[in-house]
Amino acid sequence: MMKRFLFILMALFLLLAGGAGLELKQGIVKLVIDETSARVSIYKLVDIAKGRYESLLFDQDPRTSYATLTFEGKQAKLGDSAEYRFSVKQIEGGARIEFRSASCVVTEDLLFVGSDSAALADGMLLKYKMENVSQRDAAIGIRLLLDTWLGEKSLQHFRTDKRPKVAEELALEARSTDAWISSPGDRADLMVVLGGNGLVRPEQVVFANWKRLNDEPWGMDAIPGRSFTLLPYSVNDSAIALYWQATMVAKGSSREISLVLGSFNEKGYPLKAAGTDDSTAALFAKSVLTAASLDSVQSMQSDLVIARDLVANIDQALASGKPLTAEQIAAWRKILETLEERKKGY
Repeated sequence: MMKRFLFILMALFLLLAGGAGLELKQGIVKLVIDETSARVSIYKLVDIAKGRYESLLFDQDPRTSYATLTFEGKQAKLGDSAEYRFSVKQIEGGARIEFRSASCVVTEDLLFVGSDSAALADGMLLKYKMENVSQRDAAIGIRLLLDTWLGEKSLQHFRTDKRPKVAEELALEARSTDAWISSPGDRADLMVVLGGNGLVRPEQVVFANWKRLNDEPWGMDAIPGRSFTLLPYSVNDSAIALYWQATMVAKGSSREISLVLGSFNEKGYPLKAAGTDDSTAALFAKSVLTAASLDSVQSMQSDLVIARDLVANIDQALASGKPLTAEQIAAWRKILETLEERKKGY
């Protein structure tokens, strides 16, 4: 595909030129934010033993997934618009990107969350707060364009809890009851949770060719029967646009929307905390995802605490009577292997 080829060249250029980015890991999720463009990449850990991740969105050029703000009928692509200066920082539980102009401040929080019964964080909660800092009431809305790719290889593209296959352009309107969207791949399966559990459901979702969505500053009508190919530019190149249409926000007030992007779990995301100090997720982060201290005494003490908490974590899981998942067992095994390997250096 032409788009893919051009973006591979751009990615190679950026790699050679160097760049700054914030990278966070928790559970089986890795979050990367390009601090030069404010673009977000989300990955799933698909091989714990080898530390191998699979991107849930097209990441050869992360700029293909982005948010567009509409303020009083004027659209701004966040991260590209010179009107909106942005900053990136780490916060408790994830990261925050702030886009600031003279009329509106958009805060995007990206927080690690776990799906139902998941032992580890396996998704991200995206929360957008749009604050009207102008001197008048204003109509504010936001569109999120997601450049999906996992379902393109099999031509499955998408599915929802109501539709086993979406392989052509489609618009879900406000009256639709689809709870989630999935883009299934060989090693990872992206899930977009549309509503429930405190999330703010988009008024419209459009499935279409990425370039067709990208070329429109805001709305686009889906054409039933039209494929995800747009010759001569791209073949089999699907994407999703989620719309929270503009509504009036009083000056000094704000509007908030939210959704979840993560690894597929048909039971959904109850948006519980992604891990306390003694959870499997936290122990995994402290051991597998964190390098040992150069101070051998300090490292040994830290690992002894992790081992103690792991035993307590396993005892608690067994006492609950709930069936153990393969993911949970694999995580415990990897923690033990890491501690065993570190012990050789004491």
